Amino acid sequence: MKLGVLAELTGARLIGDADVEVVRVCVVVGAGPDDLAFVGHAHDRHEARLTPAGALIVDEGFAADCAHELPCPVLCAADTSLLLARCIEALHPLPARVRGIHDSAVIADSAVIGVDVDIAAGVVIGADVVVGDGCVLGENVVLKHGVKLGQRVRVGPGCVFGDDGFVFASDGRAVRHVGGVVVGDDVWFGANVCVDRGLLRNTFVGARSKIDNLVQIAHDVVIGDDVVIAAFVGIAGHATIGAGAAIAGQAGINPHVTIAPRVRVGGQAGVTHDVNVDGAAVSGTPAFAHRDWLKAMARVRRLP
Repeated sequence: MKLGVLAELTGARLIGDADVEVVRVCVVVGAGPDDLAFVGHAHDRHEARLTPAGALIVDEGFAADCAHELPCPVLCAADTSLLLARCIEALHPLPARVRGIHDSAVIADSAVIGVDVDIAAGVVIGADVVVGDGCVLGENVVLKHGVKLGQRVRVGPGCVFGDDGFVFASDGRAVRHVGGVVVGDDVWFGANVCVDRGLLRNTFVGARSKIDNLVQIAHDVVIGDDVVIAAFVGIAGHATIGAGAAIAGQAGINPHVTIAPRVRVGGQAGVTHDVNVDGAAVSGTPAFAHRDWLKAMARVRRLP
């Protein structure tokens, strides 16, 4: 595709020859004359000045400072992640998606399936489940009884929603959970996410949240709207995550902990107590203010 056409499709600003043609998006290292290379990190900028790529995706600041030094045309935008997504959609179209419900899916008679829903092979949908309009369920998803998905929810392969939580009576028996799982609209789940049903109330995931692969959301957890959770995070029972919060990979959230809206939790942090300040950033185990944690780690490195 010619860069001039690609710029129009993606809304990017083009600096350089509009007639240069590219066929794929790739990283800077190893790019060739047919490639549109993505300069996504400061580490890529040195390579960008030497690349034989056909063109580059860069941010507006880098373009303003260095476009005259670069060996090829550039597509630039203030939001390079959005520009990258649009370029990938233009240059790497997906094969036509198989629509509808795969023959191998097992769906209870009492389940309610919305319109324009895609259900892949091996999916199991239990009694009284509701799947909203426009949902996409990947291979081998399990939605146990009473799970309710809003509209346009994407559930990645291998996810299990609605199994009982990790609660046992004093005699060792597992306590049966009678709550459900409720998911808001436009939520995105990666692969192999587990969301346990509530013990006596619903486990809830708010609208537009993004949940990465291999995340555990335990019973009775309440997650607000627009929350982002990276891979390997574990959220224990009855925890509450405020709207707009972001939890980095491998972090753990203790039972009954409340995290305020827009809080940032660092990677591998262990949140053992409430974080009550809207927009705070915490790191470490036990987690405390990120800036203080950085100072503490600087001192730890100087210990004998």
